[in-house]
Amino acid sequence: MTDIRRKNKFKLILDIFVNVLGMAILFTAIWFLFYRYDLAAGFLYKKGTAVLIFIYAVQFFLFAGLYGGHNIEYLRTTEIVYSQCLSMVLVNIITWLQICLIDRRIVAIKPMLLLSVLDVGFIVFWSIWSIRRFRKRHIPRPLTILYSGQVPEGLAEKLNHYQYKFKVKNYIDVSCGYDEIIERLDKNDGVLMGEIDPILKNKIIKYCFEWKMPICILPNTEEIVLRSAYVISLLDRPLLICKKGELSLFDEFVKRCFDLAVAWLGLIVLSPVMLVIAVLIKLQDGGPVFYKQKRLTIHGGVFELYKFRSMVVDAEKDGVARLAKENDSRITPLGAILRRFRLDELPQLINIIKGEMSVVGPRAERPEIAAQYEAEIPEFSFRLKVKAGLTGYAQVLGRYNTTPYDKLMWDLMYIESYSLLLDLKIIMMTLKILFMPESTSGVGENDITAQRDL
Repeated sequence: MTDIRRKNKFKLILDIFVNVLGMAILFTAIWFLFYRYDLAAGFLYKKGTAVLIFIYAVQFFLFAGLYGGHNIEYLRTTEIVYSQCLSMVLVNIITWLQICLIDRRIVAIKPMLLLSVLDVGFIVFWSIWSIRRFRKRHIPRPLTILYSGQVPEGLAEKLNHYQYKFKVKNYIDVSCGYDEIIERLDKNDGVLMGEIDPILKNKIIKYCFEWKMPICILPNTEEIVLRSAYVISLLDRPLLICKKGELSLFDEFVKRCFDLAVAWLGLIVLSPVMLVIAVLIKLQDGGPVFYKQKRLTIHGGVFELYKFRSMVVDAEKDGVARLAKENDSRITPLGAILRRFRLDELPQLINIIKGEMSVVGPRAERPEIAAQYEAEIPEFSFRLKVKAGLTGYAQVLGRYNTTPYDKLMWDLMYIESYSLLLDLKIIMMTLKILFMPESTSGVGENDITAQRDL
């Protein structure tokens, strides 16, 4: 079984190579047909062409990797196509700018548009072909879910979304004890564990490690903190040192400079768009353009967050704080469009310039809703160790209706793994979710806040 899985991994690498090679070949054809012999400034012949094609291939490989365009093990065909098309558009724009710089003039853009059309056709073909090949040869990993108390039906439902990757074979309530758990485990299966007794979890991990059984863990707060620890030598023993969950003074300075640069640039570039949105909101119902709302940021500080108004005036006149629901009647027609593409959040660039928010960080929650979350999850306040962000891990990898506990886990992963490179990565990932409707879907019809998945 292990040999088969290794062969499948190798075939997956070959599929990715075919994808990158195909994109490079299409670019090479367009380069020689329309650009190579038409450059006024001339260009280095063989070496220069080879370098340009290589850069194109590397860029596409990196962008596709960033957006999950090669993640055929987990994503649907439409998601793969979307991710690769987004990567292709960005790479083609960058490459066109490179050619303009090479020739020191604005070169024709029509060949790049033609390349983009050909790329879309190839991407669709490759996505369908590679995913069918993968699912035909792949053997789903049998999993035994270890749980405590209630059967985690919500988790099983999520795993069924990846039924070509995982197959839930068995459920074991850990209350039966270690000996019975081990007796019921199949050494050819994987094990998925959530929140169970830590001593018992430790014993099961050791057992699985001994028998080379794959281990899947839904992390808790402690495990995420340990994940970012670094190791030093304490004489003859390794010592893990965990971060304090706060940025260093140097990181704070760099992040602030980065925030100011991005926010001012965004405000200047997007000011025409923001002006049009403001006029349309005013023409729609004559109400205020902006909506101000109390939100939480670093160390529990309260500030007024700015947004373009997307709901009717006095949407919460009953005084009850609630998240937007599916098909919420309070959302205006224009507001639905603004929320669909996250345009209602553009005024938060002002909050960033004022120092109340960061470009990347945990989502700014309302004090009332955060209090509800903390009543069930006391560690939810750990998110406030850094400034609230316009975008973040929880926003790009989760959804609007992702449970508070899962949002907390993503936010803690960001805080513990912070780097300027990670901020850049999350900003680039944000481009992907702008056109994904599920990323802005509301909570359930009868819910005031998103509920935790047991």
